[in-house]
This record gives sequence, C-alpha cells and structure tokens, in this order.
Amino acid sequence: MDIQSILLISIFIIGFVGIVFEHQLNVNKSWVALATGASMWMVVAFGKPKALLHEAITHSSAEIFELMIFLMGAMTIVEMMGHFRFFTWIESKLMSLNISNKLLFWILGLITFIASALLDNLTSTLVMIQIGRHLYIKKENFTIFVINTVIAANAGGAMSPVGDVTTIMLWLAGKFTALQILFYGAAPSLVAWVIPQALLTRKIIKEDRIGVEFKEVLPLQWGIIIIGLTTFGFAVAVNLLHLPPFFGILFGLGVVAIVIDYKLHRGQLKKKAGHIVNIIKTIDMATLNFFVGILLAVSALQLQGILGSIATFIFGADPSQNTNMIIAGHTILGLISAVFDNVPLTAAVIKMLPDGIPFVYWILLAITAGTGGSIMVVGSAAGVAAMGQVKELTFIEYFKKGSLPALLGYLGAVGTWYLLFA
Repeated sequence: MDIQSILLISIFIIGFVGIVFEHQLNVNKSWVALATGASMWMVVAFGKPKALLHEAITHSSAEIFELMIFLMGAMTIVEMMGHFRFFTWIESKLMSLNISNKLLFWILGLITFIASALLDNLTSTLVMIQIGRHLYIKKENFTIFVINTVIAANAGGAMSPVGDVTTIMLWLAGKFTALQILFYGAAPSLVAWVIPQALLTRKIIKEDRIGVEFKEVLPLQWGIIIIGLTTFGFAVAVNLLHLPPFFGILFGLGVVAIVIDYKLHRGQLKKKAGHIVNIIKTIDMATLNFFVGILLAVSALQLQGILGSIATFIFGADPSQNTNMIIAGHTILGLISAVFDNVPLTAAVIKMLPDGIPFVYWILLAITAGTGGSIMVVGSAAGVAAMGQVKELTFIEYFKKGSLPALLGYLGAVGTWYLLFA
C-alpha cells in the first residue's frame, strides 16, 4: 500500500472518530465531515493527471448535487405537509384507535417498511420522522422510533427495484427484474425488519397522552397535501425516462408552490400559509453539509482504488468458480457497508463478477448492501439523514440501542436467503 492510501485511510479514521465523539469534543459532526472530505481530496489529487482529476471531480460533484437537490426538495415537501397539519391529522387518527404504545410502534414500523419499497428509504425516513415527532412525548421513545425507522426503511428498500440506490443500480444493470427482486427479496427483507422491530419494541416506555392538546397550525388542505405526496411518486416515475429522482422532486415542488400562490391570490388560504414558499430557507443545512463531507471522503477512497481493492480482497481473483465465495463476499460486503458507502462498493462488485451468475445471488447483494448499512447510523443515507434531523440521535446512541438488533436482523436476512435459495 502506497503512502497516499495510508494517509487517506488515516484521515478517514480520524474523521470517523471525530464524528463518533462529536459531543465529547463539542464539535459538530458536519464540520468534521467537511474537513475530512476536503482534506482527503487534497491528498488524493497529489500526483494525479489533470484530466483524470477533472473527470473524477465532475462525476463526484454530479452525485453530490443529485443527492443535495433531492434532499432539499424532499425536506421542503415534508415541511409543507407538516405546515398544513397532515402529520397532526395522521396522529389524531392513530390516537383515535386507542391502541397501546407497542402496537403503535409496530404499525409505524410496518408503514415505514412498505413506504420505503414504494418510494425509497431516504424519503420514507424523512416523512416518518415528522410523523413520530407528533406521536411520541418521551424522548426515549422517539429515539427508539427513529432508530427503528432507519432499520425498517433500509429493509423495505432492499426488496424494491426503486427502494435504494444499490437496488436501482442492480436493476438497471439487468442483474434481476423488478418482479424478481420483489418476489425473492421479500422474505429476507421482512426478516431484516421484524427481528430488530421485536427487539426494539421491548425498549418502548408507556406514555400517558390523557390531557395532551395538539395545536392546529393551519386547516387541512387536501389538494395541496395530495400534490405533495404525489411528488414522491414523480421522483420514482422519472426513472422510466432515465432521469435522476431529483427532477421529479423539483417538478412536484414547483407545482405545489404554484398552487399555494394561486390559492393565496384567490383568498383561499390564510396569509400565514404563504410562508411555505420560503421554507427552503429554514432547511437544516448542517445535515446537507454532513452528506457532502461523507460523500467527498468516500469518493476520494474510490478514486484512489481503495474501495475496489476491498471488493477484490473480499471476492478473490475468480469468484465465478465458487458460489460459496460469492455468498461469503456479499455477506462481508454488507457488513463493510455499515461504515463505507454501499454505492461504490456495489458498483465495484457489478464490474468484478462475470456474467451468467444466477439472479438470486444478485438479490443477496441487494439485501446485504441495503440492510448492512443499518448496523451503523452512518452506513446509509437514511441513517445520516436521521442523525441530521434528530439531534438526540448520536453515533453512540444508535450504536448502543440499534446496532445489535440491526446486526441480528441482517444475519437473519442472510440466513433466510440461504435456506430459501442457496
């Protein structure tokens, strides 16, 4: 290993430690991530040809831009729905059922699991966190709920062709069909969610909501809310045109803002509703900065060839001659994705493995790459977004309460796949 690679890995580890112990160091993880990512690119740029650097920076910048615009649009839509009392309405309907805290926890987990398969794990996490804010009074319960939301969203997304970036990559690469991932991936994904859900349910504390009053901000505007919900469908639909999801989000956001302005002009909305068009100014930029820093760091490792070397080390020189090596490799890669971004690792595996491998092995990769990120909070886009949205959810807090349940769910999912398809 050359000096550059050693230095890059050292900076990444130092940055990772800084993110883990942000509260002890009194330094926001977003600034640590930005400094880590930028410094790693300064190291990786040394000695590289200008043309190679330009191509790599253009590719990495495009990925970061896509995610940032998607997040900004999704956060704005979620804030809009909250502004028009959509989440308060859901809360009142759930509370009217007079169900126990634990049953409510299971219902929300199931909603997250299904929603992430229909939409994607990142969007589902953002929406469910806003719903949970209205439903949980105790901070302990809310933190457990957010942890479970990340796990359920990643599990549900792993069984859908549009539920996660890695499943989209594998689907578009022709490694399996949409029906194959839905049918063959359902059972392992369900296990990856149910096991952690059952374990985390034990940690839910009883809450007494008698006498609690919920403030209504604005009257329900179902037309606006439905357009907002449809926006997330647009993000999936534009995939058919081979466009990134953020095009659908931007289209829906523009339509929603136009409808709100029109209703304001006609006097059909209170003036307070007009503030929603400027809600983008109040978006949590710290979360976006954290994403930028993490993606910069991972892309630097990818450019140096470190992630490709990891994939080669896992699968060996000729994995096509040994299916057990493929199974073991996919399982190990999923564990590694708890720390490293699963997207470049999956991209490397797609290029490495030869054609002709049965689709069930690619479905295993979708399951492991999708659910392995739940083991650590920084292992998935859903987890990183949750950290930014919920200040109580630190790396240590997630590790203490969510990592073991997520790991057991992950091993259960791999075991289920092995029993059914190996």
